[in-house]
Amino acid sequence: MLEKIGDMLPDATLLPALDAALYRAAAKVPGVSVVVHAKDYTGRTGIGLSFKEKENDGRTVWVFDTDSLDFLGSTDEALLDVGVTDKAGETPAG
Repeated sequence: MLEKIGDMLPDATLLPALDAALYRAAAKVPGVSVVVHAKDYTGRTGIGLSFKEKENDGRTVWVFDTDSLDFLGSTDEALLDVGVTDKAGETPAG
């Protein structure tokens, strides 16, 4: 389930209610723990969800903005910007 949620998180930032629902659903998965002061790859702080990866012995932490619950990224990557275009393959303006 966490893999599916993780796949959806970057796209859900444009839909705040979906983003928050995914965060809350992930928090209820057995083995997931809350990290009060988590940092994403760029050092931005927020609330995190930590869980053990299936593929290795490490743990992953997804980081969310403390106020809005927007997905910021993880300890390994960061979502820096999101934009909308009229057609697939276009670059958002600005």
